[in-house]
Amino acid sequence: MAQKETSLQQLRQALDDLRQALEGVESALLEFEEQALGEGGVEGAQRRHIGETDFELLSIPDVCQQLGMGKSWVYRRLKSGEIPSIKLGHNIKVERQDLEQYLERQRFQPSSEED
Repeated sequence: MAQKETSLQQLRQALDDLRQALEGVESALLEFEEQALGEGGVEGAQRRHIGETDFELLSIPDVCQQLGMGKSWVYRRLKSGEIPSIKLGHNIKVERQDLEQYLERQRFQPSSEED
């Protein structure tokens, strides 16, 4: 039984290592894509002016870069609605203000309980 638990722990560790390695490769590919296609890539950050408000739409690679997270992690947050998104044709964009609000909601605030 102990050998089975050890094998399971080894498998979990190997899967975690593989996930981290894949996210590293994904980030490197995104950076390469952006450099190869010029600043911001094909889908780089786009500024729009509508009425009296300026807003900035970010592509998925931009969001990954801003958060320092992999594409799969970002897509999970988009799918769950944690990070609001906009679909324009086949492209998914995130408004910079929505991303900033998401980050603010994630801010760690220690408990103010006194012992």
